Amino acid sequence: MAVEQFVDRLTLQRIDRDIFTGRCHAGLGASVRAYGGQIAAQALMAAGSTVEHPQRHVHSLHCYFLRPGRSSDPLTYLVERPRDGRSFSTRIVRAVQQGETIFFMTTSFATVDEGPAHQFTMPTVPPPEATQRIDLNAALLPAASLPAGTAPLTDVGIALHIDEDLAVPLPLLDGRYERHQWVRITQPVPDDPLAQACALTYLSDLTMAYTSLSPHRDAAGDLQVASIDHAVWFHGPLAVESWLLFTQDTPAAHGGHGLARGLFFDEQGRLVASVVQESLMRSRRPPGAGAIG
Repeated sequence: MAVEQFVDRLTLQRIDRDIFTGRCHAGLGASVRAYGGQIAAQALMAAGSTVEHPQRHVHSLHCYFLRPGRSSDPLTYLVERPRDGRSFSTRIVRAVQQGETIFFMTTSFATVDEGPAHQFTMPTVPPPEATQRIDLNAALLPAASLPAGTAPLTDVGIALHIDEDLAVPLPLLDGRYERHQWVRITQPVPDDPLAQACALTYLSDLTMAYTSLSPHRDAAGDLQVASIDHAVWFHGPLAVESWLLFTQDTPAAHGGHGLARGLFFDEQGRLVASVVQESLMRSRRPPGAGAIG
């Protein structure tokens, strides 16, 4: 049996000029529900494959998860090209499965120009070798109270280290619910800006919903949890095979929604990407009352 490779999760088949297909594995605890971070990564790969200016790199993406995707069926990615300007290229991507749009993304590619620069300082935290590697399923599935016996999210090719006790609710410290984790891809990823950005997009969705939920871990068993929308801004060159510090906080949860923010720093302290995600966190509805939406 061939050894699973992380990079295969980003691979698409080009069907036509702006049409691609791919398959996505299941997410945490979902027996057939496709992992949203992989859908977003593949949609970005599809969009980037249509940008015919090699000097333009992705600088932002904004996406909505409209319906649950199924890992049992292929996805078709339909790319639109609303604009190719002198320095920006804009793309719209729809992911379609069995005739229904399950995911929608807008993303922008731009040249790198000179201009003012500043960034937050990287927090001082224990290095990855001083923290504990986390099994994504063992650590996160109980908190999300997902169905027993379902197929887990495979963490092949991913190392995630966290220096905290995940068995207790996230504490409020200095007025903030905040956590720090180290993450990297442990298998080769092409040294290509698009592939690196797609890999980081994949990683960016691993724990954001869990962070929004973590202050309420004791109530998690009574909640329906799912990603609703997700945005990433890319600030500089990426190397996802090296350790990245992913610092996250959750400013608010209200009305059945939870908000999480995240910053990716490389080992040199450079801020390379920012992330914001809103998650569904509502009381479970009776059977037949519908899922998301």
